[in-house]
Amino acid sequence: MVRDFNTMNYLPYVKRWWLSICLLPFVGYHLHQAYWTLHYNVFFSITYDFPFPINLENLILQNFLLIIHEAGHTFSSILGNRTFTILGGSLYEIMLPVFILGYFWYNRISLGVQFGFYLVGAAFISVGFYASDAGARQLPLIGGLGDSAHDWGNLLSSWKLLHYDAVIGAGFTLIGAACYLAAIYVPLWFTTYEASDIDIQLDL
Repeated sequence: MVRDFNTMNYLPYVKRWWLSICLLPFVGYHLHQAYWTLHYNVFFSITYDFPFPINLENLILQNFLLIIHEAGHTFSSILGNRTFTILGGSLYEIMLPVFILGYFWYNRISLGVQFGFYLVGAAFISVGFYASDAGARQLPLIGGLGDSAHDWGNLLSSWKLLHYDAVIGAGFTLIGAACYLAAIYVPLWFTTYEASDIDIQLDL
């Protein structure tokens, strides 16, 4: 039996999966960067050579997360607790994307859920890179601050967990990778429904 492909309607599949297809190269390059960063050298977190337009997306995304991170320190400092002030940067960096994801999920906006998962994934991976550098403290800090201002270096030192920095960083990164994959597979398990009016006439 010869199948007539001209009569097949692929539009619903394209409409459902187009964003997932677009995200594939972005997710692929970011996961490759994460592998190189954690397996070879932490400087790949800032020097990885992304191709266009992924390099532009990475620039915008990292600056967005950096603004949230620094704002998190400011908001957390109100309580006057040093540990919470230090932790607040990474905490807010993750929390705001989670709230964005929650908003889209609550409102059943499929494309927004994909965007939310992608943003949460980027946040976890960013924090993972920072945490994995806690022991070495090699990454340059904003404003030219010295390594004594390294958030995760100070946190893990105070918690006596500094020798687990690579494990903790990898843990954050794996969560981020899972969120990236969730962003791709959202159309498979997240279904939205459109309301429609049906006029039914019954002859009795």
